[in-house]
Amino acid sequence: MIAPESRPVSKFRRKSTFYSLSLISGIIVSVYVILDDYVNKIYISDPYILGAYEMVVGVIVSLVLVALLHIPIRKKLDGKWFYNIGYFFDRNFRRIRFPQGRIGIYTLLAGFFASGSSILYYVLLERNDASVIMPFSQFVLIYLLLGDSISEKQKPVLVELQSMAMIAVGVIIATVSNNITSSSSSSFLVDIFLIIGPLSLCSAFYIFFQKKALTTKDKEGKVYDSINLRIWTMMIITIGHCLAAIPSYRNGGLAVVREYWQPTLFPVILSMLLVFIAVVFYTRALTMGKMSIVRALKSVSVVSTLPMLAIAGIGIPGLVSVDFWSNTNIVLKISGSILILIGVIALALSETRSILLAKVKQGVKISPEELSKLKGVEDFSFITGIYDILINIKIRSIGKTFRLIEKSIAKLSWIEDVTTLLVMKEYE
Repeated sequence: MIAPESRPVSKFRRKSTFYSLSLISGIIVSVYVILDDYVNKIYISDPYILGAYEMVVGVIVSLVLVALLHIPIRKKLDGKWFYNIGYFFDRNFRRIRFPQGRIGIYTLLAGFFASGSSILYYVLLERNDASVIMPFSQFVLIYLLLGDSISEKQKPVLVELQSMAMIAVGVIIATVSNNITSSSSSSFLVDIFLIIGPLSLCSAFYIFFQKKALTTKDKEGKVYDSINLRIWTMMIITIGHCLAAIPSYRNGGLAVVREYWQPTLFPVILSMLLVFIAVVFYTRALTMGKMSIVRALKSVSVVSTLPMLAIAGIGIPGLVSVDFWSNTNIVLKISGSILILIGVIALALSETRSILLAKVKQGVKISPEELSKLKGVEDFSFITGIYDILINIKIRSIGKTFRLIEKSIAKLSWIEDVTTLLVMKEYE
């Protein structure tokens, strides 16, 4: 094993880096949501003007940051620059490049749906506080689970249904806590509709097309990096926000920005910088470990937002309403956040790994492409001995593993026999 001090890129062990990136990403999310809440409650109340203002500043901050990431820090033996600062954030990053082909289409679609979810985020932020916004963001997991079930043509297993129920109930409880003292139920119904409808759907499609853009290879056989993806989606989001804010411009929105740009510039720059880092860290963590584990670790933001907002509310008058400090409200917020956290963790822990040993029929042409396209097949390799192929399976439950064998792998014309081994514990 290579000693940490002699590693070319990072002196931290892979497992430590993986957990650090996931947890830091979740905590950063809590901080920048509170910063957005501060600017919205104290200075710029119009959600469309605030969104356009922050996105324009965010594009400038992102471009400056990417320019710094191009700074070379190490040479090759022939004297050419090889490593740059951006290489530490994402090993696929070399330089800023325009997305082309299918990657460009996926990036465009990801930016389009990210614009929709971002605009709705600012609308909800104007109607609620940060302690409610964070539970909102976890509702998208329900749509992702349903999408997986539909694509795999399988019914959700019991643990998935339980997790979806806990997440849904947690979101509703957090929303009720925000409206418990409101005399009108219309605000509550509107928030629920925005959460379970356009906000979660846009977020789900954004995640889907973001993943497609990061996993699709270009003509040179290279995959896209998270830094380039963030830059181009950020530009699309900015265009969407500026178009959505046109009616507000005519109602004096630009005058509000001119009045408050000085006191809000620093928190907005800090917020956009944190957003950039959180997205890059989260994407890099996805390339190092299981998506469900990364999601579970990142969900620490659901719990960390509440104490951070309470501390910020003490030092910044007007950041939170008087109702925030009521015992009933606090209990409901904590209960809703805990339910969401338990649902996400239960979903992450339910994922199982299996190893399949397959025997190939003699004299029959095999097709590895058929095997690689099956849902749940992570990778496979050819081996010698009694069995011919070792297949790594990563799937939601043991029952789905057997259904995968029965409906897919065993039906391949060139497979003669399959033996299943369940992985009880993994070691690095």
